[in-house]
Parts: sequence; C-alpha cells; structure tokens
Amino acid sequence: MGFLVPAFLAAMAALAVPLLLHLRHRDRDKPQLFPSLMFLEKLTIRTEQRQRVSDWPLLLMRLAALALLVFAFSRPLFRSQRARAGDARSRAVVLLVDRSLSMGYEGTWARALDSARAVIATLGNNDRVAVVAYDDMAETRQRLTTDKAAAVASLASLSPRARGTRLAPALRVARQQLLDAPFAAAQIVVISDLQRAGAVGVAGVELPTGVSVRGIVVGPERWENSTVHAIDARRVVSGERTLLAVKARLQRHGGTAPQERTVRLVLNGREAATQQVTLAPTGETVVTFAPVPAPEGAVAVQLSLSPDALAADDTLVAVVPRDDDLRVTLINGGAETLFFERALDIGRAPSVQLTRDASAAAPSARTGVMVYWDAVPGSTITPWLEAGGGAVVVVGRRLGARRGSLSPLIPATVAGSADRLSDRGGTLRDVRTEHPLFAPFREVPDALGAVRLFRYARLDAASEGAVLARFDDGLPAVVERRVGQGRVLLLALPLDNNAGDFPLQPAFLPFVRQLVMHASGRDATPLWRTTGERWALSRAIASPVVEAPDGTLIRPVADSQGTAIPLTDAGVYRAYAERVGGDAVSLLAVNVPTSESVLTPMDTAELLLGVQTGANRSGRSADAPQSDEELERRQSPWRLLLLAALLLLVLETFVATRGRRGTARRIVSQARSQS
Repeated sequence: MGFLVPAFLAAMAALAVPLLLHLRHRDRDKPQLFPSLMFLEKLTIRTEQRQRVSDWPLLLMRLAALALLVFAFSRPLFRSQRARAGDARSRAVVLLVDRSLSMGYEGTWARALDSARAVIATLGNNDRVAVVAYDDMAETRQRLTTDKAAAVASLASLSPRARGTRLAPALRVARQQLLDAPFAAAQIVVISDLQRAGAVGVAGVELPTGVSVRGIVVGPERWENSTVHAIDARRVVSGERTLLAVKARLQRHGGTAPQERTVRLVLNGREAATQQVTLAPTGETVVTFAPVPAPEGAVAVQLSLSPDALAADDTLVAVVPRDDDLRVTLINGGAETLFFERALDIGRAPSVQLTRDASAAAPSARTGVMVYWDAVPGSTITPWLEAGGGAVVVVGRRLGARRGSLSPLIPATVAGSADRLSDRGGTLRDVRTEHPLFAPFREVPDALGAVRLFRYARLDAASEGAVLARFDDGLPAVVERRVGQGRVLLLALPLDNNAGDFPLQPAFLPFVRQLVMHASGRDATPLWRTTGERWALSRAIASPVVEAPDGTLIRPVADSQGTAIPLTDAGVYRAYAERVGGDAVSLLAVNVPTSESVLTPMDTAELLLGVQTGANRSGRSADAPQSDEELERRQSPWRLLLLAALLLLVLETFVATRGRRGTARRIVSQARSQS
C-alpha cells in the first residue's frame, strides 16, 4: 500500500484535538447567595470536577470519521505483486536527442549532452540503451546495447544542424528499436528544447504497449532571438539599366529593449551593401536597400545579421531567376486591345514579347501566356496548360452576348451582361489581395476601388473555379482555375476604355503586367525552399550533377517521376549538366523553416497528445508496469473512503441523539462530612 499525496498524512495530528478538548472540559458549580448560614452545618465540598472520557464508543466513531477523511485526501493506492515484479525487470531506454537548428542556442547543446550522459549513468549493468538523433529526420546513432561507453561515444559526434524539428519520425524509429527488447521495461527519453513546431505530426503515432515516455527540457528559461525572416527581391528598370531591389524582413522574439544590429547584403558571393538597423524588442523590422545593378542571369542573394545567441538563423538565402523575355500570344486582338498592348510594352524585368495570332493555333513550347481576347480557347491547349502554361480569357461584348458554358477549360458560365450606366458604374469589391495576382496592391488596396465599370459580363463561377475578385453587385470579376501545372484566368473585368475607365487609372499598368506574370507562373516560383523538401530537376538537364551547399557532389538517378534530390542542408544548390564547371544551369536556395527561430517550448504534458498505445489502440496492457498515478487513477479508493466517512458521521449523529446520550443530566458532587 502507498499514498499518492503522503503529505496529507500530517493531518492525522488533528485526531488529538477532539480528545484534548474533551479532557480539558470542566463543569463548574455556580455559588448562590443565601441570607444566613448560622443554622447550617459547615461542610467542605468540591465545587469542580475534572471530566473523564465517559463515552469511548462515541469518541472513537468521531476520530475514525476524521481519520478516513485524512486517508481519502492522501490518495492511497495498492501495488500488486505483479506490478512490483514488473518494476524489477531490466530496462530498455531509447534516447531521442534533438539536433535541430534551435538546439544551437547558446548553452542549450551542452545541457542536452549532459542530460543524455546523466540518463545513461543511471542505468544498471543489465539495462540497455539506444541513441537516436533527430531533426526533421531521425537517425539511429547507437542501437540497443549494454555497452554504456559506446552510447556515450555516439553522443560525441553529434552537433546541431541547420534543419527543422519533427518529433514524429524519431518516435517511429524508437518504436522499431524497442521491438528488440520485448520483455524489458521500455522507456523513451526525449532530450530537446521541445519547440511547439516540432510536435506537428505526433498525433497518430502508435507506440508498443507498456512504453513510457518522458521529456527533458534543456532549452533556456529566458530567451531572445533575432532572425532574417524573409527576403523580397525583384528586378526594376531605371533608364537603360536593370537593377535589383532587395528588401529584408527581420523579426525579433523575446527582447526587452531595442537592439543595434548590422545587416549585410551579398549578391553572387560579393558584398553589395551594409546597413545599421535598430530592432524593436519584438515584432518585424523592414530594411530596404538601395537598388544595385543586377546581373542578367540568376542571382544568389544572401542577407546576414550580425550573430546573436542563435547565429544559425541569422542568414537567409534566395535565388532571383534570370531575366528572360516573357512570350505572350494575343488571340483575336483589335483596336480595343490598344491599352493592353501598350501596358505590356512598358518596362522590363522581364521584357514582354507580344505576338498577334488570329488563327488560335496551339501554343509553342516557348510561349509563356496565351491571351484570348473575346475568344474561346480550344481543347488543343490542354497538354500545354498541364505542362505549366497559362491562358487569360477576356470576356468582351461578343462572349458576353452568349449564354451558358463557353468551353470545358473556362471555369464559369455566361448569363448575359450587366449595364451600370444608370448608377454611374460599378466598382470592384472583395478583392483577394493575399493572392499573387493582386500582390502589387497589398499595400494600396484602395487603388482598385477607384475603377468605374459600366458594362461587363454576368458570370456564374463553376465549382472548380476560385473567385479572386467581385464587382460591388456580387458578380465574379476574376475567376481562376488550375489545370495541371498551369492555370486559366477568366476576366469579366473590362480591359478597354469603352466599358469602363480602368485603362485610365494608375492601377491598370501594374495589374496587366502582374496578370501575365501570374498566368505564366513566374511569380509562383519561390525565391527559396525549405529543408526536408525535394528538388525536381528539369528534364532538359542532361546527366545532372548537383553541388550541395557544403560542396558535396550529388549525381541523382532518374525514376518514373523524373530526377529529384532531397534538400538536406541550408544554402544554395547548383545544378550542372554532366560535370561541374562554368555557370550553373540552375540554382536553388534552401533555408530552415522559420518556425525554428521561435524558441517557445511546450509543456512536457503536451508531448504525447494524440499518441496511440498498443496495436489495438486500447492503451497499456495489464502486464505492463504502471506508474503510481495510473494505479491510483484506476483504483480510486478515495471515493470509498469518503463514502465511509460520510456514513460514519451519519451514524455518529444518530447514536449521539438517542438513549441516555440524548438526555441532559447533571453530576452532583458527594458531600463529605467534616467530622
């Protein structure tokens, strides 16, 4: 027998209180005034008498009720012989050591190694231990062994890596290790800073019956961290030159006062600019660099902060794609396309090569966007769309006069046209500025609200179409549909000056250029990817050779889905054809997930929320050793003790008010003669 909260047993001292009060109680006689004592005999009498315990059964009932209450609050439990035998088994312990980027915070890694060595030191001679290192993947560094020195030696070769955190793969590897010890008392020990982001995917992991899991938190109690959160980089045209405009978004977490830091901009390995910046205690700080001359090819951009307690996240890399011309084919264009064509002619980065084609033939492989002006695309472009092409369908007067479906590729049906001349024109509402199509208007959303539209087609969006903007009467203005890797954009929004004043508004030029950029998929190409993903190389690269950020050369092997390599390190990957030399055919920037920079830990009680135990998901088996908390929770004897105490108090009340105990009486002292 044991107690879950033995400190409550100290309340047993309260049993002496009723007894002491009873024994200290005294009945005192009150003297009465009498007119004359001359005729009375003088006798010496006792006017008080110490009480003795005269009703032991009643007192014992009260003391027993109080003792039962004390035992109930102490949460007793009964350990069976089977449980004691299970506790005596040899142990099999799997150490899960977190080596993600966040473990590189000042002092954290040293505490992690010390904690791992301390766990190994507590094991007995017959106990076995395994070491598994994990970040976004898990790796067994030492299988289950009784050789404690080998386990300690496996820790020496570990160090934090520029990778994210995922606990779920590590738990699965630990499960496989414990299959080699089916009769041992199994335990998984997680040594980590226990970032909340690392628990994603833990729900649904299934562990063998009888496995206990505990976490050792080694992260800092108080922390602050600054990081380069994001990079915005784009090509701009100034006169005859193409420049690269770079904007850095810095984030700081957990600070208490402003902080001075240095930000460095490096392009293709050469330092381009340096700025001093003051970071707020928490939140985002934006640093804008002056535009610098941009190379024609792809540009590797690196932004670095001066190091802090977690230096590994103070650098972010990105790759700005090369400045190739964008080929746009215009189908069925007339005089009403004048403003549209002039908008595409203005500006570079990239330059737009516009070609007119009245035949609506299938696009070539080099065509980036097909614009169907008041025309319907044929099914012949479907393979081109699925391969990544983009089509824009502008619904004008001719298509607006139709009713019903125009083409299986178009994500809406036409239901006539709307005339808004009588109410001075309609406007745009419900514009999804978070969508890439409206990226130029995220900081000035009112720019599109000034447009007046007098006539436009009434569209009914299909289920496969996403409405990106609506008119103020609720009708769809822009609808998008994905087709394989490509997309089809349907515009009821007039792009000519006959049905509205959009071409006369300042928002027209950035909208038209972003329209063809988004349709071609260029703005969908991310500036960087994150570790743990895979890079699918272009089929146009013959016998590719990839140089990893650490200089390692990788020769990927093509399979049924093409050629792809796992992105295991942060930095810039370079792909070459056949051999390394000269300019890389393709560049890709890879960074650690930004969640690694937020060091807020989760409580150890949240560690295994959603984890299933046992093959049938029924919990712990009857033969597995159980903790005191589990035993007490299953037995719950405190409920019976409280019920017994209540029944005893009811019985005491009944006994105390019946028979001679319920009759008041006075004890008179015997007078003794003074002879």
